[in-house]
Amino acid sequence: MENHVFSPLYVAKLPINAIYSLSKSTIELAKPVVSEIGPIPTAALTYLETINQNLVASMNKNQKSTFTDDVTALDKDRDTDIAEIKRVTSSYLKSSDAVKKSASSTLHLFLAPYWSIATMAQDIETGVVDEMLTKYKARPDLIAAAKVLGIDSLFVSLETKNKAFDTKFKSRNTEYSERTEAASDVKPAAVAAYLHFCTAIEQAANFAPNDTIIALFNKMDELRKNYHANEGGGKDTPTADNAPAK
Repeated sequence: MENHVFSPLYVAKLPINAIYSLSKSTIELAKPVVSEIGPIPTAALTYLETINQNLVASMNKNQKSTFTDDVTALDKDRDTDIAEIKRVTSSYLKSSDAVKKSASSTLHLFLAPYWSIATMAQDIETGVVDEMLTKYKARPDLIAAAKVLGIDSLFVSLETKNKAFDTKFKSRNTEYSERTEAASDVKPAAVAAYLHFCTAIEQAANFAPNDTIIALFNKMDELRKNYHANEGGGKDTPTADNAPAK
């Protein structure tokens, strides 16, 4: 009797999205021939499908965060304030009004290190804007210069928007973190469900084979080989997942 054993694959070492994808592809291979694989593999397939649906629901991989629109809008708003502060400051550098020209030069010198602030990554921009505003508020000459140019209210507005952005950005990160944790909670069950189905097909191929089961076994084995590149590292090296699930 030919012994059918799946190629080794450390399923538990796969990232969550790879486990979902592997299981989904396996289900798609098996569903068209479910009537020919026997009751035990069929039951294992039904369980795998249920667990994989739970996994993708916890991943919310295609769902945009509820905070994304607010984060985008607030980032755009604060960048608008930054651009206006820069525009007004630059416009008076060659002014014939000595007072405004002096105020412009003072602010322009201060803003020089922050001139490209709006092009930074959003979370980095938040910290740099906060640093800039802290220094600005600690210097009466800068505050006076901003008042002369009529843009002191823009600095106040920028501070408000930057704080609002930071709050929304952190809320979005918390939401994403909770999604990742939820998916991690489902991962062990998803790994076990996949292994149970592989075991059922492997046993069927060895003890109750037919052309359909052998063909499915071979397709699943090729699919497993394609996922070797997705295996991650880690301090624990589990037993290869071609052994019966326990």
